[in-house]
Amino acid sequence: MSDSNSTVRWTLNGTEVENEAGMTIMEAAKVHGVDIPQFCYHPGLSIAGNCRICMVESNRSPKPVISCSERIAEGLEIKTQSEVAVDARNSVMEFQLINHPLDCPVCDKAGECVLQDHSYEHGPDRSRFVEDKNIRHTKELGPTIDIWGNRCIVCTRCVRFCDEISGTGELCVVERGDRSVVDVFPGVPIDNSLAGNTVDICPVGALISSDFKYEARVWNMDKTSSVCGGCSRGCNVEVETLDGFVKRLTPRENLDVNDWWMCDHGRYGWRHLYADSRIEGAQHGGQAVSPTGTSGALHQLLSDSSSTAFLVDPYMTCEELHLVRSIANSLGGSTVAGWLPAAGTEETFPGGFKISADKHPNRKGAEHVLGGDLFTASADQLKSALSSGSIDTLVAFVGGDGFEGAGEEWNQLISNAGKRIVFATQQGSWCDGAELVIPATAPLEKEGVWVNEDDRAQRTRSCRSLTSQHFPSELVVLQELQVHMEQRNRPLSAAGIFRELSEASDAFSGHSHSSLGESGTPLSQRPAAMSSEGGQS
Repeated sequence: MSDSNSTVRWTLNGTEVENEAGMTIMEAAKVHGVDIPQFCYHPGLSIAGNCRICMVESNRSPKPVISCSERIAEGLEIKTQSEVAVDARNSVMEFQLINHPLDCPVCDKAGECVLQDHSYEHGPDRSRFVEDKNIRHTKELGPTIDIWGNRCIVCTRCVRFCDEISGTGELCVVERGDRSVVDVFPGVPIDNSLAGNTVDICPVGALISSDFKYEARVWNMDKTSSVCGGCSRGCNVEVETLDGFVKRLTPRENLDVNDWWMCDHGRYGWRHLYADSRIEGAQHGGQAVSPTGTSGALHQLLSDSSSTAFLVDPYMTCEELHLVRSIANSLGGSTVAGWLPAAGTEETFPGGFKISADKHPNRKGAEHVLGGDLFTASADQLKSALSSGSIDTLVAFVGGDGFEGAGEEWNQLISNAGKRIVFATQQGSWCDGAELVIPATAPLEKEGVWVNEDDRAQRTRSCRSLTSQHFPSELVVLQELQVHMEQRNRPLSAAGIFRELSEASDAFSGHSHSSLGESGTPLSQRPAAMSSEGGQS
């Protein structure tokens, strides 16, 4: 028997149910598998109760009540599909559609529009409105956001987001009655670091991303659940692609990491995938190397080296770092050093969202895999070795900004290495004079595990963009190198490498790709038992 002080017994559609006290009707109904239509409600925002589409019949009111704000109580009887409730919702939908344009065929929201979905169930089959429709503005609200005012249903989600989450307050409702529409204050465009989230939470096609406008139909795109590589926060995202090209990134709900949001830096930071400077093929001594010959060329150079140092970066996955460590150990006397800090500015917003100052998505993971504070001690050791000229071969993994962000001192030091082998995504000075240049996968193209600043291990999944399909990933190249070195008979999948890492490292002990789930798992939280996992070969 539940504690009567913490739970409430009430009736939902003729069935007696029990829920935690203080829940709204909408929240409690969802627990029992009953979804009530909604426009203005969002779990991450305050309750406005202005759209009225969520009305239900109550035994305690002569009129329908809005379920988003009404709380459950002992003895309450709620009907969500009664004639009274359905008629109320149908009336609201007819009202919402009076001035709404019939432009679904050209609206970017088509296919994921809440108004479109609800109109099929509750909307009228024809309009009784014969007067002229009100025409509202279509304009830019900011550098990345446009508004089609005719589509706005004044749910105020976007207004509340700017007030409560970003705390910037650029948006407001202007005019009155059926002329009401969202706008910015004069001379104050919406240009904050979280602005793109207002497009995500708009239930209709009123707010549109100028970056995505007319780019693709949502039903034609493939979705990949992954992790943003913009900073060590590790926001969960959906990567949406069409014909091998990334079209947009949207946040994926994870209440333990990013709630429902992501920053605009991560949202729009994928354009570098298709930059003209993108490296698409390996080069050995200025000559092109076939994808199948890349690992062989790498093995030849390492075999001829008397002293090798590996400079890794925390854009690499835990699996890639584990392979580097294994290779370095097998070479004997090799040094594995960490990448230089990439510190930015931390931003914390009133709604609790944070943009980390640490711009490396897997710094914590790198420290766990390689051991110690590798961004200070090991980097200093490598600097000393390069200064003395004792490094015969330097293997550098450049997944971020490259040596350009490291300062002139490091640019001078790397030239002291006898031979330089570079894994890089973009052509740059770090590739100039390198004996071997190998194309690297960008963060969105990686398959494996990152550990965020809170020590939460999360899976990043490869979208394998059109560019990265032209060459083997670092995982493949490094494992083929191990085959050449006779350390392994056959390559493993990313899941298999992680299983190997979990057996070799106390930090990852007991964890597997499957145990991390879709939302990740703190490394301190040990699974009860490792589940069987396919894809080991």
